[in-house]
Amino acid sequence: MDFIKVKEGKNSWKRYLSSFIVIILFIFVGALPFVIISDWIVNTDENPNTNYDFEKEDYVGMNPLLYFALMNSQFLFWLLGFFVAIRFIHKRKFISLVTPNRKIGWKRIGFGFITFFVILGLTSIIDSLLSPGDYLFNNVRVSDFLLLFVLVLVLTPIQTTCEEIFFRGYLMQLLGKWIRIPFLLSLLAGSIFGALHFTNPEMGYSPILVGADYLLTGFIWCYITAKTNSAELSIGAHAANNMLLGWFITMDDSASGDIPSLFVVRNIDPAISLMWTIVSLGIFLFISLRKYKFNRD
Repeated sequence: MDFIKVKEGKNSWKRYLSSFIVIILFIFVGALPFVIISDWIVNTDENPNTNYDFEKEDYVGMNPLLYFALMNSQFLFWLLGFFVAIRFIHKRKFISLVTPNRKIGWKRIGFGFITFFVILGLTSIIDSLLSPGDYLFNNVRVSDFLLLFVLVLVLTPIQTTCEEIFFRGYLMQLLGKWIRIPFLLSLLAGSIFGALHFTNPEMGYSPILVGADYLLTGFIWCYITAKTNSAELSIGAHAANNMLLGWFITMDDSASGDIPSLFVVRNIDPAISLMWTIVSLGIFLFISLRKYKFNRD
């Protein structure tokens, strides 16, 4: 069975158009509670430091843990939208967005998570040893970090899995109807993934280098998906990436907000960050293909 060239269910372009509209509607509905609650907070807390920043197009000054919880809770609606679209429009099982097999390969997801967590952790430790002045202990309360730990543990896998299901599952299967070459398919789907991250505040460090970081990450995870015949490894790796950063590393401008991670990184060098991304993804790609490469007809 082929994950990209999915044969189960009904997968005409008209159904993909219909399902895409349904998914977007659920994403929009999921954003409403975040906007409504955030608006209510900034308008009623009588704190002049909390407001909606029109330049950043985001809420600022809110409790970072509350902001993190509200922002990531939206992805529960994504999951519901995916389920409705795939089950009732495409007439196939939700699991088909993850694997062509009858059961999810939890060992694969675990392998992807542990492998990338270790790789990213080691490269971060090496970077901190090479530039010790850039890594500072964050002045956070133990109670705040423990709450962050639980929020990341529960919500971040939902957020990353939703993105993986959409980009490595739904989108690659859609584009795979016309693009048969894994490299080109991964390049296109990965570029869309990367481009949609161009609004992240991290882009302020360097639009070109940080943008290249996002594009490369999207391409490698798509390529691993295409070559291993499932999204399981990228689901694990994406969760490992965001959870490690959430628990241990924050910076002045981050899409996660000013969360109480253990360390704060100063003097961000986007060129060095891109270099470590290339190293981490390169090692992960090599290990993944060595262990799980799928031979197509």
